[in-house]
Amino acid sequence: MSDRSLVTPARDTMPMSVANMTFLVNKLGNECAPLQFIRELTQNALESCEANADNKRLVVWDVDWKYWQLSDVFKLCCIDTGIGMTGAEMVNYINKLSSSIHVQGEDSNFGVGAKISAAPRNPHGLVYMSWKNGVGSMIHLWFDPVERVYGLKRWPQNDGEFWTGVSDDLKPEQIDQHGTIVTLLGESDNNNTMEPPPSTPMPSRWVLRYLNARYFKFPKGVTVSAREGWEKEIGGKHNFLREVRGQGDWLSENKSSCGRVRLTDATAHWWIIKTDVDTNSGHTAPVPHVAALYQDELYEMVLSRSAIGRLQAFGIIFGYDRVVIYVEPDTGENHVLAANTARTQLLLDKEPLPWAEWASEFREKMPDELVQLQEEIGSKSGEQDYKKAIQERLKQIRDLLRFKRFRPSSRGSVTIDRESNIQGGQAAPASTQREGNSPQGGKGGRAGDIYALFAESGGRPADPVDSLVEPEVRWVSEKEGTRSSPFLDNRAATFSPQQNLLQINADFRVFEDMVDRWQSKYTDVPGAEGTVRSVVHEWFTQQLIETVMSAMALKSTGNWSMQELEKLWTEESLTAATLPRWHVDGQIKRSLGHRLGKLTNAA
Repeated sequence: MSDRSLVTPARDTMPMSVANMTFLVNKLGNECAPLQFIRELTQNALESCEANADNKRLVVWDVDWKYWQLSDVFKLCCIDTGIGMTGAEMVNYINKLSSSIHVQGEDSNFGVGAKISAAPRNPHGLVYMSWKNGVGSMIHLWFDPVERVYGLKRWPQNDGEFWTGVSDDLKPEQIDQHGTIVTLLGESDNNNTMEPPPSTPMPSRWVLRYLNARYFKFPKGVTVSAREGWEKEIGGKHNFLREVRGQGDWLSENKSSCGRVRLTDATAHWWIIKTDVDTNSGHTAPVPHVAALYQDELYEMVLSRSAIGRLQAFGIIFGYDRVVIYVEPDTGENHVLAANTARTQLLLDKEPLPWAEWASEFREKMPDELVQLQEEIGSKSGEQDYKKAIQERLKQIRDLLRFKRFRPSSRGSVTIDRESNIQGGQAAPASTQREGNSPQGGKGGRAGDIYALFAESGGRPADPVDSLVEPEVRWVSEKEGTRSSPFLDNRAATFSPQQNLLQINADFRVFEDMVDRWQSKYTDVPGAEGTVRSVVHEWFTQQLIETVMSAMALKSTGNWSMQELEKLWTEESLTAATLPRWHVDGQIKRSLGHRLGKLTNAA
């Protein structure tokens, strides 16, 4: 055997390296949500506990009480009773980006989360103390302000190594032979890291709230807890560890009904919450909300106004303040589902989740319980007796607003937009073909846009249908239970084009002021209140319907895209449409004069 055969062959490729690790860590860290480090350290702890089947498996978010005893400063820490790490293992796993003691993969641990989400927010450092087989070791990951790099501190007392042994005097009470504690030092020795980042919900129990809202459930056999009231008397009833159980446990305990809807590429899980439940206790995510469910974690959760909007897209128009929906995308050979690096978003086949498609399919398969909930609450909104009157008035101005709908036909007289029944462009015979050479004449168009000559209009032939398609209208109010704050707070209306639904806020000040104005004039007429309110609602309904339908009619000009048109029916735009009141007031005066009699001293 020659000596050459014993030599490792030279590599033909120089592996890529990172020239500026500090920039990369900061850049990735800025893309993380403010509390992402809680998830990452928790997930590492959970995986470590699952690997240690012989131990009592605990994950505890607490004050590092040993540090507090020495310095009188509160430092947040994460303790687990997992398998633990030796000093050398910590140096290897913690100080390398994309390195992990756990299995790495697109659908598992990345090996970057805790480092990029926690290190930039704790430049003074993260101290890892870990016990394995009863032997403790410690490292200190920090941002060196002199060299301007992230890395491990050297320990002179351990022959200059980047790890050192640690006394059991610093061992948390939960750890016996195996386990790890990670202490977050923040920006300085005196920085209280038990305090949450600014604008964090429920600052007194922020870790509990975040973890409950982040996880649907935790692995079987692992107990997770978080400290509340850390500044209160130690041992008192207000300073204690509360178990974190996940959102699924809370939903199961507080539901009146639940179920699932099978969608084409996902499963939608839904819950209706009991009416007597505190849905905003601060322990869990408030109701309503919508999220994506993946590997027992919740992603892309939307709350408050955003949740109401998404639920209404799913067809939950009434009773949304008692509804939660989680959509669990399918995974497997046909679909690749993974989180982005910051764990803030799910990507299905490398694309954002198809929320609009899911919503449309869910509406078509609406469960009976959700239908009954909406019928029960929606019935309180009442039926308007002025619908026919509005339709007649709209017919009179049909030519102004071009309320035309079209039925696809192979021999149709006009072309329409492929994604709707709205006419695309000016009406023209469907048989008209573009000639190869443009006729002489005007020089309109954009210079150099030669490719536009080959662009297809995208239309399809159709015949006009003589019908009005004004949106369905619902007046909603908190008093009647058909609206819940913050939906439409201090806004006039909202329009959903997918459902052709216009919801008008009866509590809006402009409407209430107009009702008060005319009620005060008809105080001597018995029963006038109901008539006044009905007439006021009628004329503002007309005004808002015209606004929406006129906006839709602009599609026919060819100069407005759907994205641009949507700006015309935002809540702000519809609110602005109700602010001019001179003409509306005049119409209300005439209508009330016919119904209740003319006022001798009417203004």
